[in-house]
Parts: sequence; C-alpha cells; structure tokens
Amino acid sequence: MIEDQFIDRIEPVLRELGAAREAGESFSSPPLDVLVYYARRARIGRVPILGRALGVTAIVRQPVDVEGSAAGYHRLLTRLAMAVNGRFSPRHGLIIGLTAIVLTPEPIAPGDDAMLRQALDTRLRRLRIVPFGLLRVNLGQEAMAMALSASPDDVFPESARLADLLCEELRRYVPLILP
Repeated sequence: MIEDQFIDRIEPVLRELGAAREAGESFSSPPLDVLVYYARRARIGRVPILGRALGVTAIVRQPVDVEGSAAGYHRLLTRLAMAVNGRFSPRHGLIIGLTAIVLTPEPIAPGDDAMLRQALDTRLRRLRIVPFGLLRVNLGQEAMAMALSASPDDVFPESARLADLLCEELRRYVPLILP
C-alpha cells in the first residue's frame, strides 16, 4: 500500500465525522513533514466563544531524527502540536483534540503499543493541544501500533474510529499469553 491509497482509505471515515481536508506542510528545523490535515469543528460547552473546539487529524512521516522510543515520539508529538497550534488559530477553537498518524519505515514490533502509550501520556505544556490518539503505521509491513485516550463525552471520536478501521486493514502484534 502506498501513502495515497492509505489516505484514500481513511478519508471516508473522517468525512463522515464532518472533517474537511487541508493541505499539509513541511518544516526543515526541526524536521516535520505533514502530508495532510483533517479538521472538524466541535462544541465542548454552551458558551459561544469558549465552547468552540477543533478536532484535528494529522498524517505525518516519521522524521529521520526521531527514534522509535517514548522520548522520540514525545518529541514528534510536541513538534506536531506546535505545527497544529500555529496552523489553526484560536478563533477556530480554543482546544484542539489531536489524532496523529505517523507513517514509519521502521518495522512495527510487539512493544510499540506500550511505547506509544508512554509518549501519549506525557503532557504538552503551554499548548492548547490535547492528544487523543497516536497511531504508528508501517505501510510496507501493513502493520500498526497505537495508543488511544478517550475524549470526554465522545467529543473527539476520530482516533477511535480510525483505530477501528485500521485494525480491520492492518496487522497488529498481540503479546502471547503465557501460563
């Protein structure tokens, strides 16, 4: 599977949720290559200005300087959060629920789910981004690893819906149950 086919497979799910496709962007320092953004307006409260939020799904290539560790993926998540924070102004929504899909050339290994969970659980300070999903996909291997967080009142369902779709399409490594 190539990147365009992958994007074509997940786009109907995001469009069904009301997300609009936006062009990606590239940064040279620190390196980050966002292939495409999907953004969807959401409401988290009744107050007109304060109750606005934005659900953003970003499909990115794993930068060469990011190793496959919790610290490396935390750095990648911080870079992506800064890019999303700069791309979508606060007038679109004061809070952004982020789902990151990272396309990696590195093989998916059995311990990757736990590593991604550690990266997702760390806080992004001074940013209005709340990460709800971190999905690592190797298209050549047709495998994936993921870490998800539940959003309150299912305001940001993108990560769970994408995980359901991708679990049908891609292989997952499940640890063996030993007696």
